[in-house]
Amino acid sequence: MTVPKPIPLRQIVTRSDSHPALVAPGASLSYAALQGAVDRAAGRLTALGVRPDDRVAMVAANGPALVIAFLALAATGAAAAPLNPALSASELTAELTDLRISRLLHDGSASAASAATEAGAAVSVMELEDNLLQIDGLRGDPADAVGHPDALALLLHTSGTTSKPKTVPIRQRNLVASTGAVAETYGLTGDDVTMCVMPLFHVHGLVAAVLATLSTGGTVILPRFRPSAFWDDIVSQGATWYTAVPTIHARLLTIAGDLPEHRLRFVRSCSAPLPAVLWQRYEDTVGVPLVEAYGMTEAAHQMASNPLPPGERRPGTVGRATGVEVAALDDNWQPVAAGADGEVSVRGPSVVSEYLDNPAATAASFADGWFRTGDVGKLSSDGYLTLVGRLKELINRAGEKISPYEVEDVLLAHPAVAEAAAYPVPDEKYGEQVGVVVVLTGEATPRELTAFCADRLAAFKRPARVTILAEIPKGPTGKIQRRNLAALVTEQ
Repeated sequence: MTVPKPIPLRQIVTRSDSHPALVAPGASLSYAALQGAVDRAAGRLTALGVRPDDRVAMVAANGPALVIAFLALAATGAAAAPLNPALSASELTAELTDLRISRLLHDGSASAASAATEAGAAVSVMELEDNLLQIDGLRGDPADAVGHPDALALLLHTSGTTSKPKTVPIRQRNLVASTGAVAETYGLTGDDVTMCVMPLFHVHGLVAAVLATLSTGGTVILPRFRPSAFWDDIVSQGATWYTAVPTIHARLLTIAGDLPEHRLRFVRSCSAPLPAVLWQRYEDTVGVPLVEAYGMTEAAHQMASNPLPPGERRPGTVGRATGVEVAALDDNWQPVAAGADGEVSVRGPSVVSEYLDNPAATAASFADGWFRTGDVGKLSSDGYLTLVGRLKELINRAGEKISPYEVEDVLLAHPAVAEAAAYPVPDEKYGEQVGVVVVLTGEATPRELTAFCADRLAAFKRPARVTILAEIPKGPTGKIQRRNLAALVTEQ
């Protein structure tokens, strides 16, 4: 694998002409305007006392202001910590305190300002006016700064499904490497237009949609995402691709109807397993390739992807490695045989080397450049990766390890099932049994769904409990909150 020479993150935006870079309701920035806005925002941040290695949080809705602020922080060499604006004041205070934030930038959020005060951090309001970022009502003087490849660029918390979230310190060179892998995988060019529907406080939206597009001179559309208006926006904006989690694809598919003529050339799915049934229905309806990718925060997002045609796409897999090495390792950090289950592990220029201030977690997950993802998977002899499940989410029925994805795929093939999620149910005899929750679009009873599974799954994989819900809990990025399902069903 050839590793390109690291460059500062700021330098991935190479255009400075009149081609549109960022388009949002009420704002449209050319590349020239974007470069100017970032330079002046960096100058303003420097004047406020932001220095290299400072940690600056951002709480704002998706939009040009957030993108400009992030690139400006990278130019100063400071680390950005974008946070979910939907968090409460107490949750934001905990995040700011844990990350040891020195300053918070926000777009007028009272809860964010209160949290910053509680955490002892300086606070500033940012607002886009005349395509320039004002911070505390002032525009900065241009600053000729580009940052450094080894500087920390992002501080992000892991989802922390079973323990306290860990902080992932992503350096500028990690982001540049992941951005390049995304752009190369899908052949992005200056003619591409992407609809950014994922939140920018997550690497999926920031890296795959925004940075990858800007690095190739394309256009990023930052809409106020409304599923009911999505397909009209796709047409009116001339979008050529977008990336999202499977739950968003499924929602958009239900309202697709008779699609007008569009310019989409492909659609990308990442951050959660893509059911084969959804893949087929989507391609039949929308008429473009839906490619599944695999990413994690610790790898600055993308690690593997199915290729676009004419490359071979294999539904049920997440494709082949992109920009990194991928292996399935045993408990002794040794590769297992092709086709055998092992813990998916990656190493390469986009992969971080540690968790921040957490030596125990670092020792458990990092060694010799490898990062152990916590996912169980198997590699084919020609490098296609199939995910079996999270180590901590596999259902252990009397020693038999059951992938929740396999059970979910079977249920999603039922015509009345819109969503499905499997989880472990404690059992005195077997240790654990399979439980599932489903959301219906038609008529079906738990007994009928259990019988449907009985014809398609081995006896030990069949659900012992089927619960019908109005909706399945999901996190802010659209992932199913599997860890909450047992408690939720108990409350029913």
